[in-house]
Amino acid sequence: MKLGRVLLPVITFSVLSLSSAWALAPATEITIYNQDLALIKKSQNVSLKKGINEIVFDEVARQMRPESAFIFGDGIKILEQNYDYAGVNYMNMLQANVGKKVKTVRTNPSTGQNVYERATLIAVDGASPVLKFDYGIETNFPGRVLFDKVPLGLTSTPVLKAKAEVQEDGDKSLYLAYLTSGFSWEANYVAKVNDDKTLELLGRVSLNNNSGSSYDNVNVNLIAGDVNTVSRVVMPRMMLMKSTNAAMDSLAESAVITAPDALGGYYMYQIPQPTSLNDGQIKQVSFVNAPKVNYLKEGTVFSTLSFGANKTSFENVNPSLICSFENIASDGLGIPLPKGKISFYDYDKNGALQFVGENNIDNKAEGQKIELKLGKFFDIYAEGQVTDIQKISERKYKKSTKDTCVTVEQTSLYEVVYKVTNKAKYEANLILKQPLPSDAKIISESVKGEDEKGDLRVWKFKVPAGSTQEIKVSLQNKFEQRDCGLIMLE
Repeated sequence: MKLGRVLLPVITFSVLSLSSAWALAPATEITIYNQDLALIKKSQNVSLKKGINEIVFDEVARQMRPESAFIFGDGIKILEQNYDYAGVNYMNMLQANVGKKVKTVRTNPSTGQNVYERATLIAVDGASPVLKFDYGIETNFPGRVLFDKVPLGLTSTPVLKAKAEVQEDGDKSLYLAYLTSGFSWEANYVAKVNDDKTLELLGRVSLNNNSGSSYDNVNVNLIAGDVNTVSRVVMPRMMLMKSTNAAMDSLAESAVITAPDALGGYYMYQIPQPTSLNDGQIKQVSFVNAPKVNYLKEGTVFSTLSFGANKTSFENVNPSLICSFENIASDGLGIPLPKGKISFYDYDKNGALQFVGENNIDNKAEGQKIELKLGKFFDIYAEGQVTDIQKISERKYKKSTKDTCVTVEQTSLYEVVYKVTNKAKYEANLILKQPLPSDAKIISESVKGEDEKGDLRVWKFKVPAGSTQEIKVSLQNKFEQRDCGLIMLE
């Protein structure tokens, strides 16, 4: 729809407002990233005249990054584009009326009545108007300036204007894409224990719109993963942020986000139906609903024993409470899970649901194991002790002829006993991890262990309710120390 036309000697300018020229409903898509960033794409059908047309995209984001914006369409050449946002406020209204007649009002201190006058606004000194009345010039006017209308060029919402050249008249589809700040999203999960083998896992994403702009009937995508952006100077946010509390809004349970699509090194999740994103609003949408996920609750103890140094015992160590499960389809999962916080709930002996801990997960691909530390076991404790050290061999030497100290290399056999006591009323799965020196070698062990990365020896076992599990280990280690008080005879 053509709103106006100005004839020039050579070319014709047609002023078009895209919001009024759409043949169909507005088509807007917002892709939100994890890091205060969103990509907004808009499309619209317009009628253009041969030559140069001025087009206007109304209601673009207040926190738009103008340098990221681009407009395109078949057979359209963009000559220039401008981001205009002179907001409607007192200062801008004053500046726009400099040199014009304005109405003023002040209160008569004796009668309390308002006195209305006309004056010429000749300048603006900071936030103070300089007014010329019939009787003289006021530089410290004790009243207010009133305005008859909003001057041209001032808008309540920002706009993007562009000059576009086309070779012939016709209807065209125009597309606008730009980046904006003020959007973010995060995943949050709730795990509710069903029994000692399964739990129910629910996942929701929270969409946060603090962009200063509202959007209705838009398609929304979410990108999991951190994209690289270049830091920039952020404009003052006084005009960009609402000073109201954020509203909470939840979609119906049927509005479940569809399975994600791979996008380069990231994943894209899509809300299946158009939705609204109002400024200052947090919207929650379901994307995981797995009622029966197999899980394992374990206690993990990290031993602080060392072999060759002085640490030969520890006691009263409460194991860390670790819950783990697999991100696999057979458990109702099997989709890439974006990073977020998981809150765990379990039932007490009276059948009441209680919060038992929470933690964060990183991005987890399909098939990955998820392990979460939720706290520590209260009624399970561990101890360990080196009960005997037998020297197998010893060697003294100097590392160089100029060395004044002697290096003592000793190989010893260490006898170690670990004990884990379970005072709970249930059987507990335990994992004991012992850091080992690089030269250490296991000679014997009462419970078969396994080697893990980081020079760890790991034992996995069960401790029945009300009992103590004992693990005995013999290991050999070569240990060196420097002795600068020892004299070696050549």
